[in-house]
Amino acid sequence: MWHKLQELSQHSVIQFLKKLIGDPVQLYAVFLVTTVMYYYHSGMTWLYTVIAVAVSWLMMRFYDFVARHKWIGPLTYLVYMFAGLEIVGMMTEWGKQGYPISFMVWFLTPQSVVTFSGWYTASIYLLMMGFLTSTVYYFSKIRYRMSMQFLIMLIPLSLYAKEGLQMPAVLVIILLASYFLLMIYCRQIHNQTEIRYLPSFHGSMSIAVYVLCFSIIAAIVPKPTVTADREFIENAMSYSSWSDVLMNAISMFTDTTDNSVGTSNNTRTIYYASSPESLRLRTQTYSYYQADDSWSVIREYDYPDQPYPSGGMTYKPQNLLQAILDAASQDAAFAEKYQLSEFADVTLPEQELRTFALCPVYYPMQVLPSPTRTLTAVQGARLSVSKTNTFGGSNQDWSSVQYYPDTYAKYAAVLPVLQKLSGADYETLLQDAQAVLQLVSPENAALLGEAEQECREAYEYLDTVQKQDFDSEIIRNLAGQITAGLTSDFDKAQAIESYFVQNDFIYDQSYQKPAGSNAEYFLTESKTGVCYEYATAMVMLCRSVGLPARYVQGYNLNQMYNGNFRGRESNYLIKVRDAHAFPEVYISGYGWLSFEPTVAGTEELENQQAENQNVMRWGFVLLGFAVIAGIIYFYLPNIRESLFRRKLRRLAPSETASAVFRRMRSLMHLPESTTVSELAGHSQPFWKKQELFSQLDALLYSQTSGTEEAAGLAEAYQNWHESRVQYLKEQEQKRRQEARNKRKQHKTPQA
Repeated sequence: MWHKLQELSQHSVIQFLKKLIGDPVQLYAVFLVTTVMYYYHSGMTWLYTVIAVAVSWLMMRFYDFVARHKWIGPLTYLVYMFAGLEIVGMMTEWGKQGYPISFMVWFLTPQSVVTFSGWYTASIYLLMMGFLTSTVYYFSKIRYRMSMQFLIMLIPLSLYAKEGLQMPAVLVIILLASYFLLMIYCRQIHNQTEIRYLPSFHGSMSIAVYVLCFSIIAAIVPKPTVTADREFIENAMSYSSWSDVLMNAISMFTDTTDNSVGTSNNTRTIYYASSPESLRLRTQTYSYYQADDSWSVIREYDYPDQPYPSGGMTYKPQNLLQAILDAASQDAAFAEKYQLSEFADVTLPEQELRTFALCPVYYPMQVLPSPTRTLTAVQGARLSVSKTNTFGGSNQDWSSVQYYPDTYAKYAAVLPVLQKLSGADYETLLQDAQAVLQLVSPENAALLGEAEQECREAYEYLDTVQKQDFDSEIIRNLAGQITAGLTSDFDKAQAIESYFVQNDFIYDQSYQKPAGSNAEYFLTESKTGVCYEYATAMVMLCRSVGLPARYVQGYNLNQMYNGNFRGRESNYLIKVRDAHAFPEVYISGYGWLSFEPTVAGTEELENQQAENQNVMRWGFVLLGFAVIAGIIYFYLPNIRESLFRRKLRRLAPSETASAVFRRMRSLMHLPESTTVSELAGHSQPFWKKQELFSQLDALLYSQTSGTEEAAGLAEAYQNWHESRVQYLKEQEQKRRQEARNKRKQHKTPQA
């Protein structure tokens, strides 16, 4: 078998492939580039790999030239390096045209949140090809430093780790196997001892079998399911700390967003917080939803020029509702008109004014994530609170705001009141209530006037966005079905919020939507997505039934922590993976209120388990391949021998001697120039009868041979073959016995 494989290895096609991809240094560099490009553009990884094979071969020849020439080599390399950087610079300049962000921002930003750029991707491809091939070559063929090769392997791994992404199982196995192969190769070409490795077919096959076994064991051995905090590792990546700065920068100068929100698994902490409760924190709102599944802003709504007046930025929902109930107690006609008679003498529970504080870990705050109904100006920072965001100067210390909790809307005494109020007549209700309280409570009348203004603005906003929103009859019909029979704003919004939980929607970060799909597809077909899909769907459903709603991006405040950070007690952490999207809906009697339609998911643990299983599956595939190869290796000689004996029976007598001689010579691994007498000499250890070789010599050189002679030769050959097999078995048993005896001698204590 080995002899045939060795012959096959000399084929011209195999020799060409060996020259093209037979260098372990080149292979390692190619697989490094492949893993990097899968991160940046997975759809075309195969093309990048094919190109990398050809380009890396040329680069390795160029590096050989540089290494051989003491002066001209380094000078040529400098010219090559500067020319490459110039080409990359030109390509990045071309990429800037029509793309909203620069190359460095695109490069350092998690790729899950930016759109594909052909020129930028080509630039990173050239950079990685030049950098990885040269460094791998230098630390293998110039200076033997396998520790540096390991660090180089961490470059693509860190790209995935930065976002908590899973590298595909095939790439994991290939990358580790190529690294292991490189270690073997580098140990041999840099061995300084007297024992030197001489490349041979059998040596190469042994290494191949060793690497295959290593890959199988590494893949099949069960991996533990770990939920460890990778924060220390991520913080050790110096460039990684820029990610959030860049994300923050992107959100400030791009007016669109897509479904990348909620897809990161990065566990690096970016804020410490002090809060009395878990919160949904807002940083940016978006108003227009387009058919391509993206959101864009309305400048006057999403980037307002004037913040609320300092000290009275928004009213207290409790005071608003209490003013309406006071009007009902003052005027029975008003109470009867709006069905509030049963609440005329009700005193609502207190809505507590709470304080939320935040401190960034890495960089000054340009946008301060804050709750929906923030009241007071920021303390400790030059920031101001606007209708939708908190903008201002920069600060890297604790900043705090006061807010009214959204949970107040669900209080047992509050909810029945909200369930009586509908947007259809809410503005008129506020006007009538002002008229009732104008003389008896001017302060409450003024509050009702402020609420009336906000109501008017909310419905003007709804009219504005509906003129340019994605229009879907399917979404309108579904919204009507969900809210059928409901009249109050709060009941409608709550029914839509509950719809996703009650209809088996799935939260899955790994799910990839078909190209061109949008909220309509999510609601009717896939029912699978992340917070982006849920928030978008609820906003569109609410708007379809006449509720002003807006899409909000920010963070989920839900990870508990007990400790001190920069001189203040903190009880929450905000990590990169806590980026969140949610809807805010205008509710009659309350104002803008945040909702949570996103269903809970355990996808991180499930994804890790699934990926481990995927790696194990590939390991079992390799194991199956190895088992089949082993079976072929052990049984192929017997199969070939059986086929040869059948062939002898079909051969003409004149051809039998030639076939037997070739077969005997092949089994003994003798060259074609071997004579019959030389074959007899090699057979002496197990075959003493010379009649076989005399008969073989006579038949080979005689002009004719009969059937009897041919049959006799075939029988003699079978006896020769069986004697040879028996002799090999005896020799193997003898070798094993000698090995056992040596081990016993080593174990026996000396007298």
